[in-house]
Amino acid sequence: MKGIRSLCILLGIAFLWGMLGYKLTMKPLKVAASKGVDAVANREPEAGDRPAPVDASSGYAVEAPVLGFPSGAIPGEWVLQLNSHADYGALLKALADAGIAPLGRIDQLWAVRLPQSALGQIDLDRYDLRPSYSYRIVQPAPPERIAPEALTSLRAYGLPARAITGGPLSGDGQGVRVAVLDSGVLPHPHFNAINLTHLDLAEGPKTGTGAAHGTSVASIISGREGIAPKAEVISIRVLDGEGAGNSFQVAQDIIEAVDQGAQVINMSLGVYEDAAILRQAVRYAHDQGVLMVAAAGNDGYDRMPFPAAYSEVLAVTAVDANSQQARFPNQSTAINFAAPGVGILAAGADEGTLLFSGTSAAAPFVAGSLVSLLSGENRPTPEAAVQLLSGHLNEQGAPGVDAVYGAGVLDWDRLRERSMPNLVDVALADIHIRGNALQGTNVPADVTVQNRGTQWLSGAELEVLVGEGEPVKFTLGSLNPGQSTTRKIVVPLPSPESGGELDLAARVRTKNNHEDIRPENNLKAVRFRPSF
Repeated sequence: MKGIRSLCILLGIAFLWGMLGYKLTMKPLKVAASKGVDAVANREPEAGDRPAPVDASSGYAVEAPVLGFPSGAIPGEWVLQLNSHADYGALLKALADAGIAPLGRIDQLWAVRLPQSALGQIDLDRYDLRPSYSYRIVQPAPPERIAPEALTSLRAYGLPARAITGGPLSGDGQGVRVAVLDSGVLPHPHFNAINLTHLDLAEGPKTGTGAAHGTSVASIISGREGIAPKAEVISIRVLDGEGAGNSFQVAQDIIEAVDQGAQVINMSLGVYEDAAILRQAVRYAHDQGVLMVAAAGNDGYDRMPFPAAYSEVLAVTAVDANSQQARFPNQSTAINFAAPGVGILAAGADEGTLLFSGTSAAAPFVAGSLVSLLSGENRPTPEAAVQLLSGHLNEQGAPGVDAVYGAGVLDWDRLRERSMPNLVDVALADIHIRGNALQGTNVPADVTVQNRGTQWLSGAELEVLVGEGEPVKFTLGSLNPGQSTTRKIVVPLPSPESGGELDLAARVRTKNNHEDIRPENNLKAVRFRPSF
């Protein structure tokens, strides 16, 4: 009775959701009202509905349940995951005997996707299974559509990925396979010189407003102006031309990418519901040593969608050309990397180019960098490649890991210079005041300094200037390569009524006039304006 009990429990939950409605509340940053979506209402039986069919294998009539589905779930579809290979084979045979073609199947996970009508034609009591739902999954919404005012205040890169990273990082990608799970890759001269494999596994039309999304993503990773220009791309079309798909197909295509030999998978897509089958597919890829990268999302929420929210996946947020967070991304302390995501010159439709923005653009910067490292002369393991990226991040925002920049901003110069001894580069990383600081009062400001060189430093001098006052001076202790230190000062934050502004500037210099290879990052000035 295990299978039928599990299904009844899930159906009972669906019934309650259908009766009571379900509201998924996510708190948007800087938005007063929360967003929610009501559950799909229960379907009433209609005249002409067929009587319950008889399962040929058992001789019993089984009613197909008619129930509502939770918010985000695809109505009329169920995902059944079997707990043994024997039960999986038996269920497939029963479906075939009943003339039922599954909407999808994942043999490696013993899972099938079925229309709800099929549940009334099979005696599920015979199988040990776990039922769940398939959810709608989409590309992150374009920032220009959801937050046009945010883009106007940001500085676009206006360059292709290879120019932004400053040229080769390690290897050129040769010998490494990267899978791009997206809307497919359109014909484009950018990809003429690479090995590009197309797999079309999506439902729905190929044309639409989101059709070129996968082309732009892939052009950042590989091809003529990509970070790893000779990497082999496996383009798996999992989203239709409008940028929509479902969680079961994404899970199916993660498995397919692994079985096709992909070493890195990029997923610039997401869903806020935790689909059990997607979670299982991510775990499968992780267990095979495949690196997965996903966009953190562009909705301004204080949580990330899946798959970026899974611990096995590297989550990426977006920054502009000033290394400032792009304002539209979701925020979470689980973000692994911040990367360029405003105005990236990328391949587009009709063999043209476009300025590509969003965490969808940022994620392939990480994927491409990993591919470059994996194809280098001294090829690291996948885990070591991630550690190399993580170990050379620039501190930004609040000290340490924070929800805005995650673990930090990628720095390709530091990655290239990591084996060069005795490089001196002390940087004024950031001047930060908490966003919820009370205006019209004295508040603490964090001034963070980071050793971005390869040489141990001691005795650097920090000066902080508040408005037109006298500089506040600090002598810093020892800093190992990559290490940061923060000094706090108390500053008067103006109130909105005062009409005033707060100017802060800081400068750091090395002791004994050591030659700093990047003196331009020794100084930072910011202006804080009160908001109503």
